[in-house]
Amino acid sequence: KQWYQRRVAITAGIANLLLQSGMINKHGSEHAITSTGFQFLLLNTSSQIWYFMLKYLDKCDTIGLNLTTCLAFIFQLSFSTLGKAYPIGSHATFVQHLRQIGLVYQRKHTSPWFYPTRHAIDFLSAGSNKSGERKEGFIVVETNFRIYAYTSNELDIALVALFAETLHRFEGFVVGHITRESVQMALQNGISAKQILDFLESHAHPQMLKCKPTIPPTITDQMYLWEMERSRLSTEEGVLYSQFLSDADFKVVHEYAQNIGCVQWSNVQKRLLVVNKKGHGDVKKYWKQYKKEHGE
Repeated sequence: KQWYQRRVAITAGIANLLLQSGMINKHGSEHAITSTGFQFLLLNTSSQIWYFMLKYLDKCDTIGLNLTTCLAFIFQLSFSTLGKAYPIGSHATFVQHLRQIGLVYQRKHTSPWFYPTRHAIDFLSAGSNKSGERKEGFIVVETNFRIYAYTSNELDIALVALFAETLHRFEGFVVGHITRESVQMALQNGISAKQILDFLESHAHPQMLKCKPTIPPTITDQMYLWEMERSRLSTEEGVLYSQFLSDADFKVVHEYAQNIGCVQWSNVQKRLLVVNKKGHGDVKKYWKQYKKEHGE
């Protein structure tokens, strides 16, 4: 958890955007990642940039920027060349925000020039990688639920720790174990089994990519089974009808409730009937009218 607890120098505008987009929330002076934020972290880089930029453009007026001006700058940036310097001009604030999310680079904070990064080039070409290169994956998953992360990157290690227990950590190498408890914790944080599996596949080590399917079926099946455990039981409010004086009375009410589709459960032998809350008013009204007509 160390990586997101570090203090990173970002502008108030970006911090507010994270709050407004629901990726973090604030409790007093402390900030915490929300379920939306956890889901965002497991997206691939291109999807993260698209998500963030759409949120940014949607809220840019709240941080004092003009949407049309921002879109015009992005359009101009789409024709830029990697490694070439471009003047900032009157877009200083917008460029600083792009700099903080890794789309442009400045040699100095006060420099009047910026350089588009590889992320900007890929993002503005609809997410395609013009260089034809794919970032090499670092994760190996075995059928015994052991996970090996060949990385020393703190962010990568922290992302794996979202759904796996860390067993051993060496220089450039981490060993973990995917357990029911670790996956359940991820599910509680709003991360789905599919998102975990997509993350594992998109960051799979080249050796794993030689296997078809990339992720062992035992891992995939168990992930979904653990997720299904959280939805095995569901609750719904209902109203119990009991103490019917005769089988005929029970049958009349039971048939009416069935006809309007509000029966949740019934026991004919014990004359018990449960209807949902939505249909309770109609059933109650019908039962009162029935008893009135039959002098009960």
